[in-house]
Amino acid sequence: MKQNTIQASFQLQDSFVKDFNIHVNEKFEKQQEMKISGQLGFRIINIKKDKEKYIGEIELINDIKAGVKETEKASVHISMIGLFVESGKTNKEQFERMLKINGATTLSHLIRSYVYTATGLANIPPIITPMVNFVEFFKETKEEKSE
Repeated sequence: MKQNTIQASFQLQDSFVKDFNIHVNEKFEKQQEMKISGQLGFRIINIKKDKEKYIGEIELINDIKAGVKETEKASVHISMIGLFVESGKTNKEQFERMLKINGATTLSHLIRSYVYTATGLANIPPIITPMVNFVEFFKETKEEKSE
């Protein structure tokens, strides 16, 4: 099978961690069950058209708190930028939706891996961030804005 026939029209071109911080309040003891909570932020930085292709830059922000019982033991802040391009098969509105759903999902998985690795290297239990349903996330944020 030829690669160009199965390649998605929406591609991640580049990404980088803009901001990253781990703050540990208290050492985790072995075998403690960790509770994870957090806040998620998203924004489209810009969308440009270059020849026939749209290019979009987005930011995904994840603020995570990890604790045991009611005690917050650590927090993580990470902001990641992603640059996406599409092959010229969509309009701007469709591309914006792809940035929100596919782009945010892609960055979310990169952030998830980064946080898991970095927290493990920080000698605290590796934090596994929950997966996010971005269809529901954007549906809820749209509803909140209209209220």
